[in-house]
Amino acid sequence: MFSSFVPSKARPLAPRPHLIPSIFVVCLAGTVLPPTLLNNLTIGTIALYLSAQIPKATSGNIAQDFMLPLQTILCVAQWVDFCVLHSPDEFSRDKDEKKVPKTWLEKLSWAWDLNTTYRGIGWNWKVKNVPEAAPLSTTKWDFVRTEALKACLFYLLYDICWYQINISYYTSTSTDLFSNSLPRQAVFTWMVGTINYCTLNLQYSVASAFTVALGLYAPQDWPRLMGRLRDISTVRDFWGKFWHQIIRRKLTLPFEILTKYIPIRRGTLLSRYLQLYLAFITTSLIHHLGAMNIPTSSSVVNLYQIAFFMLQPVAITVEDFVVYLGKKAGLKESRFTRAIGSLWTLAWFTYSLRFGVTFLSNSGALTESPLPSVIHGALDLIGSYSGGPGLKEL
Repeated sequence: MFSSFVPSKARPLAPRPHLIPSIFVVCLAGTVLPPTLLNNLTIGTIALYLSAQIPKATSGNIAQDFMLPLQTILCVAQWVDFCVLHSPDEFSRDKDEKKVPKTWLEKLSWAWDLNTTYRGIGWNWKVKNVPEAAPLSTTKWDFVRTEALKACLFYLLYDICWYQINISYYTSTSTDLFSNSLPRQAVFTWMVGTINYCTLNLQYSVASAFTVALGLYAPQDWPRLMGRLRDISTVRDFWGKFWHQIIRRKLTLPFEILTKYIPIRRGTLLSRYLQLYLAFITTSLIHHLGAMNIPTSSSVVNLYQIAFFMLQPVAITVEDFVVYLGKKAGLKESRFTRAIGSLWTLAWFTYSLRFGVTFLSNSGALTESPLPSVIHGALDLIGSYSGGPGLKEL
């Protein structure tokens, strides 16, 4: 029955740029329509049918193939959360001041906002640890200039790291990162980690600058995507306070569904760690669906990505126990303990991130940059005019 959801390695080439927008429109319609059983079944069936088209072809781009299932899950999970597991009436925008949208245009505007915010900014369900928004004194064009500059800096750092990766032999799927020395593993791992960080922030800065410049949103609608490095002293801090919280609410859904049938008192040790492990199991499965859709990957290679995500709750559990023992011994938080915690966190990700990077390397995801490179272009141009080798010949 589910064989059609398992991608074939010999899939035909078909970019299908309409697929994600179609799924989004279906989920948007499901938010506007009354949440009756018939409407939910209809929307669910259409969304499932469209989702089943993803593994039937490849876009020809590894990054796009990986992101298609993730984008689909975000769209569908948003609708399931707000219209199936909950009633849309439970959610309201801060700017509405309890005003209920009545006309179709008002309902469409409300549904659009609900389906395009993943951190609940400006809503009554805002997730935890979202960075502070820009001050009210921030003018429109000051914000646009700042985000445009940040986008340029993120792109420059991205391009520098990608250039180094491009000239390394890890771009070959036959070369395993773990076969090299530990210092080389660490350097390469952090370059790929920096690329991921810059890619997310680059997209966010461009989107925020563009929409604020057009007057579609205010600067306060775009708080920073990531937290501050100085706030990280544990692995739990990294995932809960620093890294983007885009799918945080989605990761709580399994625990919420479970507690509908099994009474688990919140605030207990069981509740705390059940939420932790279910969240990482969920994010592991979500990313695994993306990995399965990569034609050049394999089940063995995909296990590296699963290992990376499933190691995280183990590390958090261990560090929680160490912190508990420290408090029992009368140790208080200080600059020294935070420095030790920061060093531990750096060491942990230097170790564990290698598994995620090995997945990207061995699946072929590092063979081609999704963005054009200024450095590559400049070197090729210099080579063509000087008669020397371009980047491809180096």
